[in-house]
Amino acid sequence: MKGEALSPEVLSDLVDLYEYKVEALAQGQAPKGGRVSLLRLRQTLLSARLSPQLAKRFRQADQLYRSLKPAAPPPAEAPILLPELEAEPPRENPDRVLRALGLEVWRIWVGKELKERAKGFLEGGREALRLLYAFLQNFQEYQKTPGFSRDFALNRFNPSLPIPSLSDPIAELDNREVAAGLLEEFLETALGLTDHLPLPPEETRTYFRRAFRKLLENEALYPVGPRPDLKALQRALEEGRRLGLSAKELEALEARLKQAAQEERRISLLLEEDKRRFLVAAERLLGLLALLPAPKGEVPWPEVPAPGEARPGLLTLPLAPGRVRLDGLDLTLSRVGEVWYLGLMGEDYTLEERMVLPMGDLEVWAVHREGLLHLRLEARESARLYELLGEGRVLAYLLYPGKDFAHLRLLRALSARLKGEALEGFGPELAQKYRQAPPDALQDFARKGLQVVAARLKGQDPLPLLEEVGRALGLEQEARTLGSVLGEHLRRKTPTRETLGREVGTLSLSTEPQALKVGPQVLSLRPAEEGVYVGAAGEVPRRLKDLLVYPLAQGQLVLAREGGRVAYLLVVP
Repeated sequence: MKGEALSPEVLSDLVDLYEYKVEALAQGQAPKGGRVSLLRLRQTLLSARLSPQLAKRFRQADQLYRSLKPAAPPPAEAPILLPELEAEPPRENPDRVLRALGLEVWRIWVGKELKERAKGFLEGGREALRLLYAFLQNFQEYQKTPGFSRDFALNRFNPSLPIPSLSDPIAELDNREVAAGLLEEFLETALGLTDHLPLPPEETRTYFRRAFRKLLENEALYPVGPRPDLKALQRALEEGRRLGLSAKELEALEARLKQAAQEERRISLLLEEDKRRFLVAAERLLGLLALLPAPKGEVPWPEVPAPGEARPGLLTLPLAPGRVRLDGLDLTLSRVGEVWYLGLMGEDYTLEERMVLPMGDLEVWAVHREGLLHLRLEARESARLYELLGEGRVLAYLLYPGKDFAHLRLLRALSARLKGEALEGFGPELAQKYRQAPPDALQDFARKGLQVVAARLKGQDPLPLLEEVGRALGLEQEARTLGSVLGEHLRRKTPTRETLGREVGTLSLSTEPQALKVGPQVLSLRPAEEGVYVGAAGEVPRRLKDLLVYPLAQGQLVLAREGGRVAYLLVVP
């Protein structure tokens, strides 16, 4: 009897029977049908595809069965071989498997990022989505051609499928899920490009820019409607004159030619405007390539520690049944037949190649490949922990006192520059006021200044303006550093462990004080009604409400708090 052929009702009855037999055995009674019938029933359930609820009941009964001392089987019976729930050994080349796990982690992150960004692509005329829809269709056809793997200059790329109109019902480009899927497909195409084309990773953006431009050079692909045939109408008018048509008939031909010329002019202007809009859309799409893992993009490769290596919020282990502890969180791994289950908070979930399990304001990311499972604890999309850390990372630079608070003076000068004021009064003498200010008041001042500058920039890249300000203040290197950090913060809507520098730690608050060790320094976190007080021995503690930058000898410690969770990050300006 094969497990796959059994109905859910039959499987439920079999689990009931197994629980009954194991309970009888635990009470010292011989199960009905003998121990061999129990073993055969167990073998059937091990090979069956059980629902999560039935699998949980079976595992509980099976745990009781395996805890009992095994009795010798009757001598008259042939031995029954049962499948063992052993760990699946990783394949050879563990570094390759760890890299594959990292790629799956990136796919989870980028999927979330693109779902968020898709909302912006749905606005207006949706030129970027329409262009991308046509590009992916044409590029997929191009990839099938024999010379694709050698055509670096895209000489054989001849797009023929048109750009859909805004109201095209087939493309469904007004759907957020469809939009996110298109953006994800574009990044997957770019990620896998070098598997078929030996192109240097740093040339990825240049390659796709050429491809977009080649598509946009073909005017026949634009959704502007049919263009009138002016030459045919001109010949008809000349032929009518030669044949001596009446003045009324010639006048009608001239009117048609004039109307067609006006339509041609209208379409030419429309086409010119469409070209401009689609070129801007192409650059917007190319900007998404920054989300690719380095060196093709700008996102650091996700850190996946090898089995046995401890990292805050990260764990890699061989697939094997048992309990798993991740930053104080208890999970379970179990297997029924060929199906693995991951248990969290009393619920069992079928283990997929990559999955996300919600847990309050956090979530567990799980990916597995070739016998290795990687787990990580991340903030949920709704949580502000990582957003606060991203803001705090910029504040860590602004509050760094080096070179007379150079970064904070640069931010003040940038704010004045954006307001159209003169760059005066931002010299080193200003640092004396910052040194005399209480730390919490100075942080509030810097935080407010950061918000004002972000609002005044209105989406501009701050780097060029900061370089200009830096030259005026003699702080060019510091201006470039701040421009890079500030620009990254303003562009990135959903920071993660990777984009913040990987060294993000988290902890859960309790009613008792806790110790936080950062390098050689140990800080105490003491909860109170008005917040959490943070401080080292012999120092006046500071209050952590939602964000705190705490100076240490080795750098600036950024602490972010939301509810009962605290995340922290060490920044070295």
